[in-house]
Amino acid sequence: MSPGVRCREAGGRSGSRGEAGETMTSQDVTASSFGTGSAAATARAGAAAHVHVGYRADVDGLRAVAILPVVCFHAFPAAMPGGFVGVDIFFVISGYLISGILLGNLARGTFSLPDFYARRVRRIFPALATVLSSSYLAGGLLLYPDEFKQLCKHIAAGAAFIANFALRREVGYFDAAAETKPMLHLWSLGVEEQFYIVWPLLLWLGWRLRLNLRMVILGVGAVSLAWNLWAVGADDPKAFFSPLVRVWELAAGALLAHAAATGTGSPERPALRDAMSIAGAALLVGALALLDREMPFPGWRAMVPVSGACLLIAAGPGAIVNRTVLAHPAMVWVGLISYPLYLWHWPLLSFAHIAILDGWEPAVRMAAVVLAVLLAWLTYRFVETPLRFGRWRKHSVAVLAVGLAGIGGAAFATNQLDGFPGRVPADTGGLAAWRYETGPAYRSGSCFLEDLNAHVFGDCVDPPSAGPRLVALWGDSHAAHLYAGLAPVAGRMAQYTASGCPPLLATDFSYRANCRAINEAVFDRLTRLRPHTVVLAANWRDHDWRRLDATLTALKRAGVARIVVVGPVPQWQIALPKVLLRYAARSGGQYPDRLTYGLQSDIARLDRTMRAFVEANGAVYASPYRALCDERGCLTHLGAVPDTLITFDPAHLTAVGAAHVVRALGLP
Repeated sequence: MSPGVRCREAGGRSGSRGEAGETMTSQDVTASSFGTGSAAATARAGAAAHVHVGYRADVDGLRAVAILPVVCFHAFPAAMPGGFVGVDIFFVISGYLISGILLGNLARGTFSLPDFYARRVRRIFPALATVLSSSYLAGGLLLYPDEFKQLCKHIAAGAAFIANFALRREVGYFDAAAETKPMLHLWSLGVEEQFYIVWPLLLWLGWRLRLNLRMVILGVGAVSLAWNLWAVGADDPKAFFSPLVRVWELAAGALLAHAAATGTGSPERPALRDAMSIAGAALLVGALALLDREMPFPGWRAMVPVSGACLLIAAGPGAIVNRTVLAHPAMVWVGLISYPLYLWHWPLLSFAHIAILDGWEPAVRMAAVVLAVLLAWLTYRFVETPLRFGRWRKHSVAVLAVGLAGIGGAAFATNQLDGFPGRVPADTGGLAAWRYETGPAYRSGSCFLEDLNAHVFGDCVDPPSAGPRLVALWGDSHAAHLYAGLAPVAGRMAQYTASGCPPLLATDFSYRANCRAINEAVFDRLTRLRPHTVVLAANWRDHDWRRLDATLTALKRAGVARIVVVGPVPQWQIALPKVLLRYAARSGGQYPDRLTYGLQSDIARLDRTMRAFVEANGAVYASPYRALCDERGCLTHLGAVPDTLITFDPAHLTAVGAAHVVRALGLP
């Protein structure tokens, strides 16, 4: 997302400097010139002569309202759970400013696609090229080949403004954690640039055909909003990265620009403008405080921050919140550096998380934020401004285009060369390149439904014929990873597991909308199969495990003789192989069999609390945490590395790890 496609501040001049440095004067703009086709609208515009979308300090201040929550959410998510909606505020601002410039150019007869795209290059490329090249160098120094390979794929996609599509293809249950993707935030920049490619052409075509541009904008926005509501309601995990579900937010800003240009923007009564600004601020505060990452998004919830941003912009610069808060010099200053701050903050936080596993404390995160602010100001002052407005402006478009293409090309080549595996010492190469295939060990596709849209199990009783007492395994991937350990000792076993779907009856889940139906279907199968033992397991850390009481009660009523709840496994900050590699790099090349370095700190407390709850509800509690951890740390491997690693990512057991846990706990 490009929070910085804005009008440049021009002090108190009567003509404010526009987006790419041109002077925006008090040009008469009539309603008919925007294709409203209405004599009444023309009369209204004539009464509001000299209307234009010029520089507004309060809009730069609104950028600060957008960027600060995003940074806070990424650095301290508990402090501002809804901070991610800052991106949606940016989309509204961008749609407003870009459309205002395009509509003004169309009305004046100065519209030029080459000129428009040249201005976008001067605005977007300088900071982006700086951050991408810096991230490439940092990745070469800090990351192992597979990590560097993935980073370079994202850098190349970011340079081509298709990061959202690249990230969309990676969506999956075993996808790398967000914190290990330094370029993850470029998805929104891709959405904006794709909008910038299509939007000028659409407005120009509507202008040439003398269409009602307000209705064109409304139509595009309505289609996008409908698609957004459908895709998110259908639980499409890839919808988040789609430009189609975000265009309506930019179109909302475009409608504001059209209203401003036709003299139908801010109301005349000051009291009404003040009420609009207060209502807009209240909506933004509510979104920041009440929304969180567990809720489906964008969907209808995105309408809250979008409406808030629209009300604040429509209220005008003289409204109470706009003039007293948004136009404050401190807010304006943050708004001016918002684009480079957005680009810098996430790579710094991500690289720090990867490099400082045992020191990811609030002080480290705050230091990363402070450094991001400093780098953002330096980038704005010494990179962006000279290339946009200085003596280099005349030749900057070609230089920037070639430079960004070069960065993207270098990253693409590095990705194709597997991140230069020769960079790592030979004795670590095996662990650095190690991959674990979950398919056979998890029985993916038939008894472990990894695809979020899958909901039908295959024949998951093995052996199918009657025989020893049946053991049933039910839960999410943290149940599926136990199959390889349980199957050899269970005699006869049934497995019903689905990614992101803990065995909690009568419960809905935002991550997987069909989970409730899956759990009901599993319970129906179990009542028919009548297993002697049911083993329940899940990534309890991410769910309200106290709702287990409904499942335990239902299984007891169904006549299940033995119910075993498997508690949380130890969880690492990043994938265990990378934890070992980074520990070895700082400790003389050793791979200790137990570590505290890189461990998540909250699992021990969760394990104790769950044990008390499960036993109070009359079930057996089995603790992988106690089986794998003691005062020296948690078990990492049982022998040769990587063949005997306990987990292959931050929290999923290998077949070796599962067998060890099952033996240690005496399961089933």
